[in-house]
Amino acid sequence: MKNKKIIFVFVMLIVSVSFVFADFAVSFGPAFTNYFIKTDSKVSFEGLYGDVEAAINNVKKEKNNAAGVALDLRAGLFYVMAQIAFPGKSHKSLLSEAKNAKGFVSKNSFIFDSQLGAGITLFKKTRFNLFLGGGLGVNAMRATQNADIGSVNVAYEKLDVMFGLGANVLASFYITDMIGIYAGIADTFYFTPLKVQKKFKIADKDFVFSTSDSKLKTFANSVNLKLGLSIRL
Repeated sequence: MKNKKIIFVFVMLIVSVSFVFADFAVSFGPAFTNYFIKTDSKVSFEGLYGDVEAAINNVKKEKNNAAGVALDLRAGLFYVMAQIAFPGKSHKSLLSEAKNAKGFVSKNSFIFDSQLGAGITLFKKTRFNLFLGGGLGVNAMRATQNADIGSVNVAYEKLDVMFGLGANVLASFYITDMIGIYAGIADTFYFTPLKVQKKFKIADKDFVFSTSDSKLKTFANSVNLKLGLSIRL
């Protein structure tokens, strides 16, 4: 474990130095996120609320679409990207599985995607630049929601924090030597849960399920579309 920490610090130091001394570009603007997650749930409410329990365990796949903002930093071979989006509605499949369910009200929900990696910039000496990169990805998705399933009120809070690998492609056209416009797409597969947790409050009773007790097995994919302003130095 100690050696892993030393290697991580060393890699981060190299990346930091590269960002200081290499050619630098920053791109930012509005973005769109499509977040897909597949979860195998084996939750039990101790024999209570059978329709709620069946609805949760029957839902294997969920999709969330959301608008937000994106930021890309590139220096030489290395890049960092971050994108955050704010879904207004999610977990529609859960409601479709439950009988007589009223729509979820979503509060304080967000989807965050990030990558740290390396790549290559093509056509650097022209006004058009094409960046192709790949690296490590970290994702966080949080949602706090309330719904009525039958005659029971369900408060649902989920948190997905996952690790994976992804690719990042950016196309930039510079109107001047420094300022231009860009569009990009990033696709990240998350296959290692760092923390995946579901919390339910049903009729004033609390239930918590997470990957730590092996009741949840999760895989996710996030596709990020972005466009906006690009500045290179």
